[in-house]
Amino acid sequence: MLIVFVTNKIITIDTILPILFEASQRNNQKIIVVVSRELGMHTIEKNVVINDAVNKIGFKFLFGGRYRVRWYKRIVGSIQLSLLFFAGIFGAKFIHFDPLPVSPIRVLSMFFSSRVFYSERDSIAHSFYLQSSNRKNKFGLFYTQGNYPVPLGGNIISYNKDRLYYYYGHKIHEKRNVYFLGPTRTRNLWRKYLYSKSNYYFNKFHKGVDLSNGLIFVILTYYGVDNFNEEYTVSQKKLRNNFENTVKVLSVIKGDTPVFLKPHHGTDLEYVNSVLSEYDGFHITYLHPSMLLQKARFVICNWYSTILADAYNLGVPTIEYTYYPNSSVIKKDSINQSMGSNYVDWFVYDDVNNFKEVVNNLINKEFNHKQQTTNNEDQDNTLLIDLCQS
Repeated sequence: MLIVFVTNKIITIDTILPILFEASQRNNQKIIVVVSRELGMHTIEKNVVINDAVNKIGFKFLFGGRYRVRWYKRIVGSIQLSLLFFAGIFGAKFIHFDPLPVSPIRVLSMFFSSRVFYSERDSIAHSFYLQSSNRKNKFGLFYTQGNYPVPLGGNIISYNKDRLYYYYGHKIHEKRNVYFLGPTRTRNLWRKYLYSKSNYYFNKFHKGVDLSNGLIFVILTYYGVDNFNEEYTVSQKKLRNNFENTVKVLSVIKGDTPVFLKPHHGTDLEYVNSVLSEYDGFHITYLHPSMLLQKARFVICNWYSTILADAYNLGVPTIEYTYYPNSSVIKKDSINQSMGSNYVDWFVYDDVNNFKEVVNNLINKEFNHKQQTTNNEDQDNTLLIDLCQS
């Protein structure tokens, strides 16, 4: 049995779900997902692809239940923790994502440390962690490179060696058993499952949209205009202008290919819908990005998104048509490249003509419905073996 504690951030269940799916399908493991906050449960339930996959391989519950009375919620949480403890006695293994101690994990680690696994949240080898040295953690504490508190449990699941050593130092192997994995959402069994379900989800949520020629996938960003300071106001207005140019260019070039736009949780949808109201063939979608990538000809964003990394790893062309603030560290260090440059095929910096040229070249290429994918079946499966053995 595998018991997984996920946070409010969808990226936690999104990162580990392909591994859980594989453990369930290949080794018949029972999967229980423990959600720490009601917001996290709502986020999972809203993401129909993730929610259905979790229900297929096991079940989920909210720690403490959906009760509003605090003392009753604590009683329910204590009962749930007792049941989890008994599951540990009978051999269950636990996966969590919080680098700092939280009560259930602290208790379980005291008794079952060798069966507690801490997983990094992001399965893509980004370098965003380098920015964390200038930030406080949620308790207001600063940590220096190599001296971050080691997560609870006897095991660490890492997707980026440089990030792991940056946080915990090279001697982390002396303190914890470390498993290194590649990107989880490109694992073959997970991709085959998504491909087998793609027609079902598109027919259910976008019935009548002709996908015979694929789709164009646009990742939306915030697009709000705040008066934080003049520089950022200018930047936000630039991003709006780039989005409007994105829509205009696509409306002319796309032909019969539909455009699917995936909102960020903070996207100003009122603004987005006002822009789209003048055009046909544009569809707001809440399908999982990996599902959209099954039929994507190429992907566009106006601000770097980690979805581009998944697209790139799946062989789907990626475009970032953007504008960075003048004082941004990102721009100073990479005026001619994206902050996620490893995963961006075309970086277009505030140049609509260049963007138009890139899109025109891509739309004229023959669409291969079965995208070239990264074959990672030969990667180290030691983690799966250890998770599934008694």
